[in-house]
Amino acid sequence: MKVNLAGYLLTFAFACITLFTISISISIPTAWSGETEDFVSKLKTHYQKAPRLEVFSLNYHYFGGGDPYQTWDYQSPQRYMALRMVEIDLVKKHFVENDTHFFSGGRIFERVQFQNDIESFFYDNNGLALGKRVLRQNMDSFDEKKDHVFINVDFLAVTSLLEESNVTATIKLQQNKISGQTTLTHKISDDNVIDYVFRGSPLRLVSINNKSQQKIYVYEDYQTTNGLTFARSILKYYDGAIKPSFIHRIDQLKIIDKIDPNRLQVPQEFGPIIPESDRTLLSKEIASDLYLVTDASASRNVLFKVNGDEIMVFGAPVNTVLAEQTIKLILVQFPNKKITSVYVTHPHWDHIAGLSAYANRDVVIRADAYSIAAIKAYPSFAGDIDSFKFQTIEHNQMIDGVRFYVLENSHSKRESFVYFKDSAIIYQGDLLEVAFDNTIAKLIPNYTKTFINFVRNKQLKFSRIVAHHRNNNISIEVMNKIYDGDM
Repeated sequence: MKVNLAGYLLTFAFACITLFTISISISIPTAWSGETEDFVSKLKTHYQKAPRLEVFSLNYHYFGGGDPYQTWDYQSPQRYMALRMVEIDLVKKHFVENDTHFFSGGRIFERVQFQNDIESFFYDNNGLALGKRVLRQNMDSFDEKKDHVFINVDFLAVTSLLEESNVTATIKLQQNKISGQTTLTHKISDDNVIDYVFRGSPLRLVSINNKSQQKIYVYEDYQTTNGLTFARSILKYYDGAIKPSFIHRIDQLKIIDKIDPNRLQVPQEFGPIIPESDRTLLSKEIASDLYLVTDASASRNVLFKVNGDEIMVFGAPVNTVLAEQTIKLILVQFPNKKITSVYVTHPHWDHIAGLSAYANRDVVIRADAYSIAAIKAYPSFAGDIDSFKFQTIEHNQMIDGVRFYVLENSHSKRESFVYFKDSAIIYQGDLLEVAFDNTIAKLIPNYTKTFINFVRNKQLKFSRIVAHHRNNNISIEVMNKIYDGDM
């Protein structure tokens, strides 16, 4: 897919101008009595010309956030691209959505969700995260999807403003004579205030500023296709961001007769439905002095090794709460021993966010040099990073009977894993991702083959691979099937 970079830069520049004019319009005197009502009436007349959408499809692509701590290099974060196709029936309250996210290293998530009259489900077409299992969603999914679709279509995004019955009490108007723009401030409640900015000739929505949610939407590049006039470009700024958090481009907006009923069912090859998961952490010995901490869903997996009076932990959970639970479980099991180190594979936020719980206990953090530098720069640790203690691990280094390997790969600039030779066990983070049910994904990331090639070339003999995510018992047979693409 070719991306018109110049077009996006021009759109971004316009967005900056728009945000500036939004800010200066605050100083403009409010409207005289009756002007607000007149302008709202003008809006209603204008938007009555917009097509009545009851069943329609919306296809768009977008560039997402570029989170420094979820990308290849935290120092130069890159955006990911996603494609999304939605069909929605506003009368029956049905929808089906298919989206594909393309992340660095060839990591692809292709997800489908839908809601019919009686149920709502989510499944993973590629199989990388959920395998063949199906996740049940609540019946609020339609309303959530409707809100998301409406904000992406300019003439639907103003629906709540146009439906306001008490205009005098809830809507205030401000005119900016310099820009020729009009701002309507809609106070829905004390904690829900939204600014709508319009321009005339022709009348167009320029932006929406949801002050309560700290979200700004900028609408541009209005075009008419098949009788539908709408803004094809939407820039989204969240939480005070200066650069767009998301850059959206609508590819198609189309009125359809109905949603194919087959798309509102789980395909026969998928199942079973994932049960409500028990999140209680349990510890079990999987080899001599080597223990696995996990829950029933294996959503996060941590190992710890007992060496005399000391305990080495492998993997820091996704947040401080889960890290504290893990630490408590270990110390209840071994009250007379001390956790002396915690190891992390790479500096993505979901692998390091729980480190404070260990640092507060004077535990040494083990990671490669690149990951340590990233951890030191992690914004959430800024207040107490000076209290963190680190030990840099080197490629092929042995510490207390554990071998560390540091790989260059396309998932993270540096990502390491550990090999417990005596136990014939490997522990790794995201280099090899396998769903809980051992489904072989249709598309395998490049870095997964890098990892498997390394294991084979090193002739590492193992009986089990413990992944930080989803699966803590990956066999050599499953690994080989993944590499060979055995579907």
